[in-house]
Amino acid sequence: LWRQILSLTAAGAANLSEQLRLILEPTVASRLAGDYKSGKRISIRRVIEFVASDFRRDRIWLRRTRPEKRSYDVLIAIDDSESMADSGAGPLALEALCLMTTALHRVEAGRTAVCSFGSNAEMIHGFDAPPLDEESGSNLLRSFTFRQKSTDVTKLLRFAIESLDIIRSNSSGSGGIDVVQ
Repeated sequence: LWRQILSLTAAGAANLSEQLRLILEPTVASRLAGDYKSGKRISIRRVIEFVASDFRRDRIWLRRTRPEKRSYDVLIAIDDSESMADSGAGPLALEALCLMTTALHRVEAGRTAVCSFGSNAEMIHGFDAPPLDEESGSNLLRSFTFRQKSTDVTKLLRFAIESLDIIRSNSSGSGGIDVVQ
């Protein structure tokens, strides 16, 4: 089923990933730039100028200053209540889930998690789980039953805030970026 949905949403995922590339700004400084007196790497171009200036122009070092990579934590929540099955929106929600996860993975947006909600909210694919492949994607789709009796959005919001706070506190200790968008 995962492979079938992937083939259906491939063109849409490619278009969405190009749009996301424009919208999601790089947040992690990974590109080397600048003329510094100390740093990680030497600029060979500046070394030639340094030698030619009788060793006076000593700004020959590069540092990681320009953002190039993205580091976002994205939580996708799918309504798992009976109303989704009754209205026929369940398969459409699963297609949208596949489209979003594929596009976010192509853009290398960061960590992506998937949760279901209804009367209870439950994490199905965590932030620290590996990216979805055919097997884990199929397991993910099987976990949606669309049989929960009610939809409690307040529980979802509490669960989402708690999950994002936990993952943010775990990553900010290791130099992560504390940004909520």
